[in-house]
Amino acid sequence: MDANISSHTLFHFTSNKNSLLNILKNGFYVRYSLENFESLINDKAEIVFPMTCFCDIPLSQVRRHTNTYGKYAIGLTKTWGMKNQINPIIYTYPNSATTSILNEIFNNIENFFDIDEIELEKIKINKSVETLYDKFNDRENEFSKRVESVNSKLSHFIRYIKPYEGKFYRDGKYLDNLVRFYDEREWRFTPSREFLLSKEMKDSYKSEYFIDPRKRRALNIKLAKHIKLEFEPNDVKFIIVNRDKEIPEMIKNLEQIFGETASSNVLKLLGTRLISLEQILEDL
Repeated sequence: MDANISSHTLFHFTSNKNSLLNILKNGFYVRYSLENFESLINDKAEIVFPMTCFCDIPLSQVRRHTNTYGKYAIGLTKTWGMKNQINPIIYTYPNSATTSILNEIFNNIENFFDIDEIELEKIKINKSVETLYDKFNDRENEFSKRVESVNSKLSHFIRYIKPYEGKFYRDGKYLDNLVRFYDEREWRFTPSREFLLSKEMKDSYKSEYFIDPRKRRALNIKLAKHIKLEFEPNDVKFIIVNRDKEIPEMIKNLEQIFGETASSNVLKLLGTRLISLEQILEDL
């Protein structure tokens, strides 16, 4: 049988057991993250925006990924992911066709719906056409709304773009070597600009808001009040702990978390979906 290139499951890896338990209890809180777009999008280097990330790497190939992102994980069905608008991201590189198209759109978006300034001046001069001038202003306002709508959608779209390889910010600094992000097979959720603005939050921030732990925490707390990704026990395909010896305690934790809402059969099924990274690395 041919080996799968991708998994049928979306995995979210985390660094410790407490983080995994928090996800099982509360779902996925969306967090602000620092992304580096250097040399991809015009004049955009570091951008901080909210997201929740997953990958569809087969378990037989997760060793490198766990070394970076942690040895605990939850895996959910791709059906659940698609229902929640979690998307596979687009990997690209400087001067590629995709980046060239995006940069051209950014450069021309203000002019795309632009009104002829010469025509506008002629109308202003001719006082006998005030009615026409009013209609012109209405048309200009309508075009401005369309421009803003396109700009908003484009700003949201670039949040699903990542460098093929690039700088990776981790534990308060950029790693010395470039990272090939393409190997991560990332799927991502990020709330729309309209949603964030409706909650009086910006759709992006400067890097200082992420690098400063206090500012980052304040943003994440505010965001957590408004949005998170929830799931049901039946959406769970895998629960991964680091060592075999952690499995019995995790079974007790699952009973405590889901005991009042899930049937005994569902709890038994969750127990069968519990596995250790130790087993995965030894046997797969």
